[in-house]
Amino acid sequence: MLQVKTPEIYISEPGAIKSLGTVAEKYGKRGLIVWSATARKVTEEAVAEALGVQRIIYMEYLLEGYPTEDKANEIAELSEEKGIEILIGIGGGRVIDTTKAAGDILKIPVISVPTIAATCAAWAALSVMYTKEGNFDHFRRNGHSPKAVVADTEILANAPVRYLRAGIVDTLAKWYETSVGFDLSDSDFSHISSVNTARLAYDFLDKQAAKVIQNAREKKIDENTVKTVDAILYLAGNVGSYVGDKAFSGFAHPFYHSSRIVKETRKTLHGELVAFGLLMQAVLEKKSGEEILAVVKKFGELEVAFTLEEIGIDGQTEEKLQVISDRIREVFGGISILEGNSEERAIINAAYQADHYVRRYRKELEYVNG
Repeated sequence: MLQVKTPEIYISEPGAIKSLGTVAEKYGKRGLIVWSATARKVTEEAVAEALGVQRIIYMEYLLEGYPTEDKANEIAELSEEKGIEILIGIGGGRVIDTTKAAGDILKIPVISVPTIAATCAAWAALSVMYTKEGNFDHFRRNGHSPKAVVADTEILANAPVRYLRAGIVDTLAKWYETSVGFDLSDSDFSHISSVNTARLAYDFLDKQAAKVIQNAREKKIDENTVKTVDAILYLAGNVGSYVGDKAFSGFAHPFYHSSRIVKETRKTLHGELVAFGLLMQAVLEKKSGEEILAVVKKFGELEVAFTLEEIGIDGQTEEKLQVISDRIREVFGGISILEGNSEERAIINAAYQADHYVRRYRKELEYVNG
């Protein structure tokens, strides 16, 4: 069975937030805005003006901490009590995932307004739910994607560059992960579509990402900035929009979700952990040293080549890696990449080797730079 879950409206351009009211009125006149304190500070004035022009009445819910089922239920109960017709999530992945879950509980429309381009959460028909402490809990597969995505590239480009870097590597991961074991003759159209879309995003970012990151540092927005946002939100989101029976077999996202069990990793961004997971995946795929170093070099140029220490896995490293390894095998044991890595220490050894390759790359870079 093939299911297609995509937004009805996707707007991506500088100043897009000005269209929020026009978009929102298509779905209702009574809204609840879910946002973080930072997102509120950045967008409050523009949001009030955009919704005010269309005479949309709205309440606010300030989200703190992690996206949990309890918070999604709290938002849903408040919305039902107040007769809310539409939910608007403004912020990063935590805010948007919680908003999507609440909308799914109530079966009412959701609009996502990302303020950072760190993941494709604004598009995806999926909420990643956590415990209140910040450990990964479960995936909530929502019935629909948000009805609309309003991506203001001026806001996104002016966010801290770290988020943009993380979003770029998270998008590159879609290619690395969907292509594992890909066989055109033995794949359904959903998998083929996802792999081809992931490749389209990869090819663009491979050429343009470093320059876009540099422009973001200088607060410059050009056509490639907009395309980069589209790659992170639209293309990466589309990779997961075509839901077939065949699961993807990558390792980086299972590593991300499982590593959150170690509290020291929770200050590390989603895309930063995914980057390290991709290096581990290359090791588990038994790629050559030259191939792995080429990936490390690419990540180094994007400033997302990290050591174990930098992603929060230091001090009792062996014990932490064992916990992560056990979690991966327990929760994600069905991914095909583990079939050829059944030995007990395969995941732990891959983590040490990924760390080694990053340190080796840095030493070689120091030598070249004198």
